[in-house]
Amino acid sequence: MQQHLVHPSHREWAMGLAAASMGAMLYVGLYQSRAVRHIWCPVFAKGCEAVADAAFAKPFGIPDGYIAALLYAVILLLLLGPTAKLWIWVPLLVLASAAALANFLGVRDMVNLGSFCFYCMLTTILSPILLWQIWRLR
Repeated sequence: MQQHLVHPSHREWAMGLAAASMGAMLYVGLYQSRAVRHIWCPVFAKGCEAVADAAFAKPFGIPDGYIAALLYAVILLLLLGPTAKLWIWVPLLVLASAAALANFLGVRDMVNLGSFCFYCMLTTILSPILLWQIWRLR
């Protein structure tokens, strides 16, 4: 008997990447607002806390983890719509591009700080893949 494998669509990939990124950044935001006392930081030990507590991590006094989580939540919500329509696809592309740019600027800030955040690095790796999956929706 031959089995047919179902491969995830570009939308499903994008939704999974956006959800994973949203969860990672929400966790960072919860630490930044002290709703979570300590952040578990695989690979970089105390780097996550150092990055999350850095001055650049709170633009306008708002934890950037929450800003990023909101950005990914909006992307996720837009992915629920008719992505073949230009009025959905263009904002998706713009928001995913903004996320990728913000992540790469964040890496620059982490390099200058000398500490790295696992969750920030994760979203930095996922963001160009998310952008590519959104690009492929069209």
